[in-house]
Amino acid sequence: MERKIGLVINAPNILLERHLIELTDVLGVLRGFGRIVVGKVVLNHNASPRLVEAVVEHGLEPIPVLGRTDVAVTIEAMKIIWNSDIDILVLGVRDAHFMPLLFEAKSAGKDVVIIALGEKISDALQNTADRIIKLPLISNSQLQFSTPPKKLKLGQMGD
Repeated sequence: MERKIGLVINAPNILLERHLIELTDVLGVLRGFGRIVVGKVVLNHNASPRLVEAVVEHGLEPIPVLGRTDVAVTIEAMKIIWNSDIDILVLGVRDAHFMPLLFEAKSAGKDVVIIALGEKISDALQNTADRIIKLPLISNSQLQFSTPPKKLKLGQMGD
């Protein structure tokens, strides 16, 4: 049975144009874990039309917000956590203040994957997530993976 993925990306932290991150790379890696059934990208209200267009073209739902995006990311992640049809929560975040989401997801039986830019991710997230996907700072379709050793089991999450 194919595993179902819920994805929430905090665009101001992950999809900055100066980093040239390719959504195609991110989605390609995630499809190896299962099928993305919910895909949302939280954007600042002043996000470039080019970025919004790229989000839509990749089959993701753009969620523009006025002000800080953290609250919207949290709300969208909680919807996924309490959706019993979704097996894996994927968060595109980098800050430790999202730790309560990871704890909640794990207590609800979800696997948690974090997408982050290079080394710009908190130690707390790295030590709590089931898997970390480190994106290169310049997209070259070569994604780096890091998995906390205490969590990895053969046959889990697309291995």
